[in-house]
Amino acid sequence: MNGNQPLVSVCIPTRNSARYLEAALDSIAAQTWEHLEVLIGDNASTDETLEIAERYVLRYGWKLLRSPRDLGAFGNWNRLVAAAQGDYIAIYHSDDCYEPAIVAESVAVLEGNPELGLVAALATVIDAKGVEQYHVELPEGVDVAPSYRFEDVFQAVLGNGGERIFLVTPTVMVRRRMYDGLGMFDTSGRFASAGDYEMWLRIAAQNPVAVIPRPLMRYRVHEGQGSETELRRNLELPDLLAVLEQYSEMIEDHDIRLAYDCYRSRTYLKTALKQNCAGDFSRSSMTADLIRSGRYLPIAKLVQVANRFGINLRCWPGRSWPCRILSGSD
Repeated sequence: MNGNQPLVSVCIPTRNSARYLEAALDSIAAQTWEHLEVLIGDNASTDETLEIAERYVLRYGWKLLRSPRDLGAFGNWNRLVAAAQGDYIAIYHSDDCYEPAIVAESVAVLEGNPELGLVAALATVIDAKGVEQYHVELPEGVDVAPSYRFEDVFQAVLGNGGERIFLVTPTVMVRRRMYDGLGMFDTSGRFASAGDYEMWLRIAAQNPVAVIPRPLMRYRVHEGQGSETELRRNLELPDLLAVLEQYSEMIEDHDIRLAYDCYRSRTYLKTALKQNCAGDFSRSSMTADLIRSGRYLPIAKLVQVANRFGINLRCWPGRSWPCRILSGSD
């Protein structure tokens, strides 16, 4: 019986997701929350994704939205959000698996705290075969709390990395009125792959957010995945930096502003070192030149000299590669 349960829309964007899709959909079908609509949004798949999705639509009465042309990831997300009818909207990924209670526990948090804009949870990372690798934890220095204000969220995101992540995107459930009032995901390309974090910070700037401090999903890491982990391996500045730069002007706390300045300089330096390692000395110099002050400036100047003479710092004695740049304050 649904009674007076709020309707939850679970949106599942797909694109050539056949390999892991059945496991993901089975985990959605096993949810304990009864008042649920499930929407699968296919984005021009060329494998068996549509055939698999159609079987689940017939079996459970779910909805399938098709697009023969590539909408882009966030264009597909926006299409799903626009079609959703729920009071709460979750965008769950097609290669991950969800604990049976993730919807029910997320709803309980939002129902019990009307001021919240969204709720997320932690995750367990698995490999392509489903073997557990590690548990995602909150970033160092972030305490478990009933809710987090904007500056808390901004500071926590600065600590993202490795096994510590604040706001695991494929666990996030959003109150519908957030999208109605603040708009949908940015599709301009300005934030590239970090458009999800731009949306979460946009919401956090207006409403507190919550994180359930235990893993309620199994986050699959596999080859071919368009993940932040892969993006950090390339030679571009991380997309997340554009998001943080956008919202940094809203930060009034002096210590958090200093922490962001340090994070930004450290990110510039790491990227400059990667570019030098790849032999792209000109681009490495331009990136290092973005560091104008602070504790990383002397190393940036060293990188500039190395670039000027075509010296590849991969062979820097006693350093693993990429060079480990320690955190700290300017």
